[in-house]
Amino acid sequence: MHYQRSFLALACSVFILQGCLDSDSDSQSSNPGQQDPSPDLTGFDIASASYCDHTVQGHCMYPFPNNFFTQNDELTSTGLRVNFQLAGMPEAAPIDLPASPADNRYVPVKTTEPTPINPEQWNRNDGFSPGSMLLAHLPGIDLAATGAAPLTDLEQSLEEDAPILVFNAQTLERQLIWAELDANNTDLAQQALIIRPAKNFIEGERYIAVIRNARNTDGELLKPNELFRAYRDGIATGEEAFETRRDTMDDLFETIEDAGISREEVTLAWDFTIASQQSLTERLLSIRDDAFSRLGGQAPVFTVTDVLEDPASGLSRNIVGTFEVPNYLNQPGGGVGATFNYSNDGPDALPEVLNGNDVMQARFRCQIPSMAVADFSDPNSPVEPARAALYGHGLFGQSAYELKGGEFGSGHVRALQSEHNIAFCATDWIGMAQEDIVAGNIHRILADLSDLPKQLDRSQQGLLNFMYLAELMRHPDGFASNSNFRHGPGDTLVYDPTEVFYDGNSQGGILGGALVATAPNIHRGVLGVPGSNYSLLLRRYGPFDQRFGSVLYEAYQDGLDQSLNFALMQMLWDRAENNGYLSHLAGNHLPNTPTEKKILLHVALGDYQVTQWSAEILARTVGAAVHEPTARLGESPDSNPLFNIQRIEQYPHTGHALMIWDSGDVLEISPGKFKGNPLPPTNNTGPDTDYGNDPHESPRNTVAAREQKSAFMRSDGAVIDVCGVTPCYSDDYTNKSRLP
Repeated sequence: MHYQRSFLALACSVFILQGCLDSDSDSQSSNPGQQDPSPDLTGFDIASASYCDHTVQGHCMYPFPNNFFTQNDELTSTGLRVNFQLAGMPEAAPIDLPASPADNRYVPVKTTEPTPINPEQWNRNDGFSPGSMLLAHLPGIDLAATGAAPLTDLEQSLEEDAPILVFNAQTLERQLIWAELDANNTDLAQQALIIRPAKNFIEGERYIAVIRNARNTDGELLKPNELFRAYRDGIATGEEAFETRRDTMDDLFETIEDAGISREEVTLAWDFTIASQQSLTERLLSIRDDAFSRLGGQAPVFTVTDVLEDPASGLSRNIVGTFEVPNYLNQPGGGVGATFNYSNDGPDALPEVLNGNDVMQARFRCQIPSMAVADFSDPNSPVEPARAALYGHGLFGQSAYELKGGEFGSGHVRALQSEHNIAFCATDWIGMAQEDIVAGNIHRILADLSDLPKQLDRSQQGLLNFMYLAELMRHPDGFASNSNFRHGPGDTLVYDPTEVFYDGNSQGGILGGALVATAPNIHRGVLGVPGSNYSLLLRRYGPFDQRFGSVLYEAYQDGLDQSLNFALMQMLWDRAENNGYLSHLAGNHLPNTPTEKKILLHVALGDYQVTQWSAEILARTVGAAVHEPTARLGESPDSNPLFNIQRIEQYPHTGHALMIWDSGDVLEISPGKFKGNPLPPTNNTGPDTDYGNDPHESPRNTVAAREQKSAFMRSDGAVIDVCGVTPCYSDDYTNKSRLP
């Protein structure tokens, strides 16, 4: 069959006869029996054909992701390696921005030269992100007239005649997706068409994206790009630079036809391959395995530097100090702006300890609840050992600089500790900590994305730091050996080291899944207001434009560049956030990693900062089941809410779980002051932060939610029913009080 199609395509190329290919009255091809016109390649830059995919003329690197931007490499797991060329990469314009307002805390940002993104780190990958945002550019397309599946009706994307679809090139299985136009840019010349997976793609697999019978607002069919039409219809271009791709495109169309799609209907199509497990995880796993082997079964070295008694309501002692972690970054001590230390420039090089022996002095703070020890000043005060857990802070926060205060000392953390006797220890998410933004590192990266490893490499080191901190809580020669963690006549350890759990919120929920998936000493984690895939999250983050977009968009002003940059960044972010590790929470366990991993997702309906849509993708990918009912009085922007997400059939539930907490509809309780929040926007923008009350912190401030977290954070834990036959309502909805 493939031979016959190839012969047909060759015949069309030689004789250029329209009648060689089937046609119907509603296709984009000419009428049967008429001579097909030669493609008009006026305006096509032949000189860039080796590194630009001209099937989309509006941007060198569209459509994206795309196997066009790879080369064969027998040394990689996929047999491919990303091959971006400097000449095709987005270019940052020089910028000179003053310091931000005080609440954003960044230094002036100034660059002096136009700078294309250096593709070196990207070209280490053997494929693209498992959560890839697919990008195309079809000026004039109307998604409603085309009939594309929106975010609010994902099921449409699986219909036989879906006009925008993605399928696995080997199995031909359809991928659940939605399509949207970039609502951040309404200029049609710079507006990207974005196709998003509603469940992550499978690592190492090849996929094909197809847009067929695309229409404008008048319902008229859009004409395909002239080069694409030449490939689709078997018309010779007369340009060797374009013809070298002919066999690859013929193979693409053969697979499209195998999937039951008529090639003459296709407006645009391309293929892409998802990065392998090795490509996504090998750096983090390499430093993890090396660091733990260096311990030789011993505990990490640590020092207690200060102790504070009765630091706040619900706590009886705070303990702060430092611990040593092998430093895999290229600056002594691994400070802000450092990147991984490689001994060679090869694309498969792995990070090594600087100078073979350098260490990072990571900071820690541990908070002992009053339930464990009511009064450390009383030598006879009884000890009720607390459960051991790590806490992960939010966006650019800190946990270990001070003796008290900050997010780690906030009421919701202390309430969980004091209500359920949990001893939390925390360190900072370096790379995404307060020190990174105060020093200006994050905004300098946004001004030149070549520097992105200065964030994500430190984030991977930060994940290792958390693992070492868990080992200090677990190991008998760790904190258990220090008198500050013991009390009473029996010198009793104030926490139970049997198992260390994890609880994190916001950024702690976005990075925490990667930690649970890879840590050798953490099996269960609660991800509060979590997400996956920063490329999806950030433009739906309410304050993004003010806090970060002002720099990023000033440096990269082209709208198509702006969309592409998020897709590019995700390819590297995968190494250090949930998105690169979700399949390893879904049964595909990583080497040298315990197989029993469980997560509980606590989501805020209509969250202004971490969109619930991202948590739904996370749930589909890991196989988390959701509490039912989950709706606001039957309302939802979805035609089929939570499509393809399992329901919890009975409690207690022992698998992964998704709980969506509702703070209620908007009620203005005084001029400009609100209770409740609207349902989330359905385009790729953030909510109106001046309307309603952001529910981002509502789940963690809800008594029932904390009860559920506590029941889950046990060695034999499970998800218990704390909502009954109603949706899960937060305490903001019911006006219950919080711990001061």
